[in-house]
Amino acid sequence: TGLAGGQPTDGASAATVDAGSALVQLKGAPLATSEKTRPAKGKRIDFSSNAVKSYRAQLSELRNEFKQWLRQNAPGARVNGEFDISLNAVSVELNGTKLGTITGAPMVQSAQLQGLYRPAGHDDPDLELIHAFEAWNAGGGAPAAKGAGVEVAIVDSGIDTRHPCFGSGSTNGGTNAKVIFAGVFHMKARNQGYTPADENGHGTHVAGTVACNEHTPATFDGVDIPYDPSGVAPAARLGNFNVFPADVASARSEDIVDALEEAYERGFDVANMSLGGRQGGVNDLLANAVDNLDAANMVVA
Repeated sequence: TGLAGGQPTDGASAATVDAGSALVQLKGAPLATSEKTRPAKGKRIDFSSNAVKSYRAQLSELRNEFKQWLRQNAPGARVNGEFDISLNAVSVELNGTKLGTITGAPMVQSAQLQGLYRPAGHDDPDLELIHAFEAWNAGGGAPAAKGAGVEVAIVDSGIDTRHPCFGSGSTNGGTNAKVIFAGVFHMKARNQGYTPADENGHGTHVAGTVACNEHTPATFDGVDIPYDPSGVAPAARLGNFNVFPADVASARSEDIVDALEEAYERGFDVANMSLGGRQGGVNDLLANAVDNLDAANMVVA
């Protein structure tokens, strides 16, 4: 569990930060860890409760105070994302504003340049190598042992539902009985017309590794594969949380936090991020968001 480092699939070194954008942590705990709203062990945050609604309103007011401070002290900077589940934070386009100026705001706990992450390189190991069959058999071969009832958010380049691993699907990036959600998480998604379609292939590969339907007939260049692939949890359902739409090569920290918070709020049990990048260790805000969501009972791998 956690955020792993890695390298892009083409072997080129990854850019580590976006010098024009910051992730800014405000003072006060997020919903996942606040004493007022954190869930009990094994439970999830109750977004309908008065306590959660009241605390969310407090955090919203704090963000508004920060925006007002920006207008008076750093008019070039612009808030373009807000978070309150895994982090009490905002993302900020600096537009020439120095990071030190942002950290001078009285309501700011910390600020850091946003990390940039890329799809990690991948192989497709046989299920036998990781003892998946033993795991299924240990659960009596029942659907629950194969992921039934579990929903996994794939934070990646999308899922092509036309692939036979995911049942029937007529569009790349659509939804069906297997892929129950599809969305784009990128700061320029609306301006660029991005869709949840997987134009890279990495996300579809990862989604298949997680939950390709059991014993799916497969061909490659017209040749039948001599076995029928299955995902590690073939009975699980999936969510397409696309942070690498179209030809986008890197996702910023805010895109990933946005996807993770949406996955949590939609009730997904697990979020998988086969992403790579080099960032700031235990004090990195994205890593903190991952830890906080784990504490609030969504497993983030």
